[in-house]
Amino acid sequence: MVFTARSGFVVAWAVVIGSVAEIAACSGQTTVDGGTTRADAGTTAGADAGGGGGTGTGTLAPGCPATDPGQSAPCAKEGLLCEYGADFNPLCNSVRVCSSGGTWASPVFYGSAASCPTTPPSVPPNPAGCAASPSAVPVDQACSGALTCEYDGAHCFCGPFCPSFPTEQQKCDADAGIVDNCCDAAKLSWHCFTGPAYCPSPRPRVGTACATGAGPCAVEVPGECGQTLIECRDGVWNVRNDGCPISTARAKEAIAYVGADDADRLREGLMAVRLATYRYKQGDEARHLGFVIEDLPPGSPAVLPARDRVDLYGYVSMAVAALQQHDREIAALRADVARLSAENAALRGRARPAKP
Repeated sequence: MVFTARSGFVVAWAVVIGSVAEIAACSGQTTVDGGTTRADAGTTAGADAGGGGGTGTGTLAPGCPATDPGQSAPCAKEGLLCEYGADFNPLCNSVRVCSSGGTWASPVFYGSAASCPTTPPSVPPNPAGCAASPSAVPVDQACSGALTCEYDGAHCFCGPFCPSFPTEQQKCDADAGIVDNCCDAAKLSWHCFTGPAYCPSPRPRVGTACATGAGPCAVEVPGECGQTLIECRDGVWNVRNDGCPISTARAKEAIAYVGADDADRLREGLMAVRLATYRYKQGDEARHLGFVIEDLPPGSPAVLPARDRVDLYGYVSMAVAALQQHDREIAALRADVARLSAENAALRGRARPAKP
């Protein structure tokens, strides 16, 4: 899946997971090349979906327990994915993976419980003034009056838009001297967030088999940072969340700031990471630089609890902790150097013979 910016700015990062490179991109307006069509999604999902109902999911993958086994229960097939729950968005369900230790890991959950439960996204009739298709929307061109247009896999609107990711773009304020590289919050223009077509209902359940080359389908309306997708990865349907990292305190609880001792331990963990070059068994012949999950100890912030994926946010945060510790040590060394320089100067002054 390739996100291409139609306006604004783009931040892209690659997270290498197993033999799959995932590209997640966020921008003010994005369009998608290489997505699936409604017909493709329906045809591929049909054999996997089974019964399931209007807002639910299809049948369980072979080998999955009939009910959620719970964390740390024994399992036999490493890497087996099982989804429990009937919500259309898998982030509102419990998705478990059989970890390398032979036990069920904690649920794979990237979303916010505040947004659950969900219903399948729909395409209501558009009001007059909307283009016939998202490709016909005059993105970035001026418009008048608030107007929202919904399409299968696209959300377009006429109105002001100031990007908030990866950092919020400051709003123009002539009185404060903010006139360059700023966002005019009063400007009305067309904007679109686009992605693959929506998944059929019922959709394929995470962990069930899929055909090689099956394109992804979406389970929610696209936004500034993309959307949650169901994609075919290594022969089974899997969940992919391309949303913005949530850093606001409003979405968090039990916040505890890292102290000096914890930062030291994080730095030691980061310094112990063994970097390696490698090629993927499936993919191009290029050599990549990174680390191997199995080389990291259990509980490492750089690896998700299931130990099947890199936690890039955790890994970068470890690097931030290490940099902060190094900065504190450098500041202390500079203070020591300044103190010793002052002492040496005083000693030289006392040792200098008095002039006759």
